[in-house]
Amino acid sequence: MKRRLLLYLATAFLIFFIPGFASATIVVNSLDGSMQWLNTSLAGGNAEIVDLTGIGGNLENNNPLPTGALKVTTGFSNDDKGEIGMNGDFGLASGVLNDIILGYDYYKQDVSGGNIFAAPSIKLTLFTQGGTGDNWGTLVYEPTWNQAGTTGSTAPPTNEWQTVDINSTTGTGVDAYGGWWWTGGFGEGNGAGGPPLRSLSEWVTAFSASDPTDFSNAHVVGINIGVGRYNQGQIGYFDNVSIQTSSGQINVTYDFEVGAAVPEPTTMILFGLGLLSFAGVSRKKQ
Repeated sequence: MKRRLLLYLATAFLIFFIPGFASATIVVNSLDGSMQWLNTSLAGGNAEIVDLTGIGGNLENNNPLPTGALKVTTGFSNDDKGEIGMNGDFGLASGVLNDIILGYDYYKQDVSGGNIFAAPSIKLTLFTQGGTGDNWGTLVYEPTWNQAGTTGSTAPPTNEWQTVDINSTTGTGVDAYGGWWWTGGFGEGNGAGGPPLRSLSEWVTAFSASDPTDFSNAHVVGINIGVGRYNQGQIGYFDNVSIQTSSGQINVTYDFEVGAAVPEPTTMILFGLGLLSFAGVSRKKQ
């Protein structure tokens, strides 16, 4: 309780006394939590920041933010996961999902015997404290369901950088493809990696109808990116991860670099709290 109070007080201070503070690029050169991102890999999966200098080809030459990137790998077990994530209170889900803008660039390396449909994806975890038991789940945006000009699950391109841009309406209109799938909760079933696929705004509508009591108090508590379980034999890279709000209150880009200069401690604190100000922004709008 004390921790939450301190968090909200700090967030309120940043919003009202340091306007426009949350618009910048943060250089990340570690995954130990000091820069918010944690290594959440499991089993034979791994996530590490690598320097692409000297590798050549599309991987090095078209890297969106040279010279580093985040590399994720999985072995040939379904339990392997190569992923990083941030945990915290990012705000009331009904507000965040209608306001958030996400983006990242990824590179899928062609691996013999690997899952051709897998690629670095992004996840948002929702949770209601003190709910009925059906009070949490994860939304997953996978490139395989969101390839331009396709109408189903399609193998993403290999050996070249791809750009992903997502807003609250991405995937609107057709539940068979495009948008996010859901792991189950708030009265909605587990898509198990597939349909129904909906935009974030459409999921807000669905949750509000299926479980209005729990969802009305749900918060976004996790942001993860990488390659999840049941995606064997993967080598992927991503960089240029951006988290914004349509209001412009939050505008942060993460650049993964090896041995880069670390921002001043005060700067790190400001940006860490800046992401958590989703909570303050959402409550104000409600």
